[in-house]
Amino acid sequence: PEINWVALAYFAASGIMASTLGRTLNYLSINKLGVAVSTSLVGANPLFSTLFAFLFLNESVALTTVLGSIMVVVGIAVISGIGETVHFKKTDLLIPLMAACFYAASSIFRKVGLNILPEAVLGAVVGAMMSLIIYPIYLTATQKLGDFRISRSSLPYLVGGGIVVSLTWISMFYAFNLGSVSVVSSLMGTSPLFSLMLSAVLLKDTEKLTKNVIIGSIVIVAGIIIISMF
Repeated sequence: PEINWVALAYFAASGIMASTLGRTLNYLSINKLGVAVSTSLVGANPLFSTLFAFLFLNESVALTTVLGSIMVVVGIAVISGIGETVHFKKTDLLIPLMAACFYAASSIFRKVGLNILPEAVLGAVVGAMMSLIIYPIYLTATQKLGDFRISRSSLPYLVGGGIVVSLTWISMFYAFNLGSVSVVSSLMGTSPLFSLMLSAVLLKDTEKLTKNVIIGSIVIVAGIIIISMF
């Protein structure tokens, strides 16, 4: 396609916000708070996306979209085990919330770029390239580049994960190209559900389907129906 440098700048900013800042804070929050609390708070990013879309893109947000978004977040919270006894610093709660904000901001930059240049694959490539450039620089500057070791047994999983993430990134750009930020972000907010389901199947020793998972799944499905149908 004809190159538009303004659009490419937005795609690059989207990559920095999500793939670099958001993902780094996401992993840091899991390390600090554990999967349950972290996943629930990071899962609040559809609400931030809806708010940012209303403030900066003048998107009309239907009441049903807001209600569906809240239900998705509540469902994720239930699945992730909110309410269980945990011990952590209250200030550490800012880490996943900041991750959620960066993910939401990425959605806004992504949508603006696609409005200028509706090329989903190009946007995905530019966004991913930013992380590919920034991470080695950061690791080199902090002298952590030598900490990474890839073994023969881990390589297939790392390659498989890379392929899945690449397909996800491209699909996400296509979705934002076709739909509004509030709706797409709300549907993307269901990703922890699939993560937990797959963990229960592939990691049976560490993840099990509980009452919280079943109830949370019902709430999330109900939220998706409200967003999609109304």
